[in-house]
Amino acid sequence: MERPKAGLRRIEIRVVLTAFGLSLAAATSLGFARFAYSLLLPTMRLALRWSYFAAGAMNTVNALGYLTGAIFVTRITDRFGNRRSFVLAGGGIVASLALTPASPHLVPLLTLRLVSGFCGAVIFVVGSSLAQQATVGLTRTGAAAILGIYFGGAGLGTAISGAIIPSIHGSPATLWRLDWGVLAVITLVAMVGATYASLQVTDPPVRSSGERHLGHYKALLPALIAYGLFGFGYLAFLTFQVALMGHLGLASSRVVISYLIFGVVAVVSGFVWYRPLAGRHPGRVTALIYFSGALGAALFLVSTTLLVESVAAVLFGLALMSCSTAFGVVTRAVLPPSLQTGAMGVATVAIALGQSLGPLVAGQIADSHLGLTWAVGAGAAVIGLAAIVSLFQRTAAA
Repeated sequence: MERPKAGLRRIEIRVVLTAFGLSLAAATSLGFARFAYSLLLPTMRLALRWSYFAAGAMNTVNALGYLTGAIFVTRITDRFGNRRSFVLAGGGIVASLALTPASPHLVPLLTLRLVSGFCGAVIFVVGSSLAQQATVGLTRTGAAAILGIYFGGAGLGTAISGAIIPSIHGSPATLWRLDWGVLAVITLVAMVGATYASLQVTDPPVRSSGERHLGHYKALLPALIAYGLFGFGYLAFLTFQVALMGHLGLASSRVVISYLIFGVVAVVSGFVWYRPLAGRHPGRVTALIYFSGALGAALFLVSTTLLVESVAAVLFGLALMSCSTAFGVVTRAVLPPSLQTGAMGVATVAIALGQSLGPLVAGQIADSHLGLTWAVGAGAAVIGLAAIVSLFQRTAAA
C-alpha cells in the first residue's frame, strides 16, 4: 500500500512544481509587463513631461493590445500550437521591454506597450489553459489550489518589480531606461522557466468550431461582467496609486513596502481562498474577494499612516489575482470541461475591455479639477460594483 501512496505523492509534487513554473508566465504577462509600469510612471512622467492622460494612455494601449491578443489567441494557437505560441509570445514580450529604452517619444513607446500587451495576453491565456490542463483528475479543492498557484505568479512579478526597479529607490528620473532594461532581463529568465514547465503538461484539447460561440457562456454572464468591472477598477487604481503616494509626499520606501505586500499577499492568496472557493457557493466567495479589493483600494484614501496602508495593501493583494482563480473555479462549476478553456479566453477579453478603459478614464479624472484622489477612488468604487454584480452568479452545488 505504501508504494502507490508514494507514487501519488510524487505526482502531486510534480503538478505543484509545474504550476509554480507556469506561474512565471503570469509573472511575465501581468507582474513585469503590466503592473510594473505603475512603479515607473512617476519618473517617466517627470522625465518625459507627460500629462496624466498620456501616462494613463500607456496602460490603456497596453490593455488594448491585451484585448486584441485575447481575441486572436485561439486562432494563434490553432495555427502554431500552444507551446510554440507560448514561446513566440514570450520572445515578443522580452523584445518589447528591451526596446522600450530606445526612444523617449510617445508613439514608439505606445507601440511597444501595445506589443507587450498583445504578447502578454497570449502568454497568460495559454498559460492558464496549461494550468487548467494540469488540474485534470484533481478534486475541486486541489484544482483551486493549483489555479491559485498559477495566478499568484502575477503577485510574484509585482513583488520582484517593487524590490529591484532602480528608479523607485531614489535614482534620478533619467534612469527610467535602466528600469526597462532590468525588467527585460528578469522577464527573459522567467520565460525560460515557464517554457520548461509548459513541456511537463499535455497540450489542452482543441475545441471544435461549435464550441466557440459566445452563447455557450451565457451561464457565466454575471461573472464575466464582474470580471470586466474588476479589470477597470484595479488597473485604474494601480496606474495612479503610486503617483498619488508621491503627490502626498510619501517616501519611495513606502511605495516599495506597498508593492512588496501586494505581491507577496497575491502569491499566497490562492492558499487563503482555495478551500472557500471549493465549497458550495464559489460565486459568493468571489464577491467577497472583490469586496476585499475594493476595501483595500479605498483605505489608501483614508489615511497615509504605514499601518493603514499596510492593511490596505493586504486586502487589495488578497483580491489582485484571486479574482482569476475564482473565475476559474466558477467556470468549472458551471460549464462542461470542453468549454472551460474557452471560457478563460472570453474572460480575458472581458477583463481586457475593462483594463482598456480604466486608466484612460482615471487619467482624465486626474487631469481635471478632481485630481488624483478621485481617480484612485473611482477605481475602488468600480471594484465594489464588481462585488455586487458577482452576487448574481449562480453555480452548481459541489
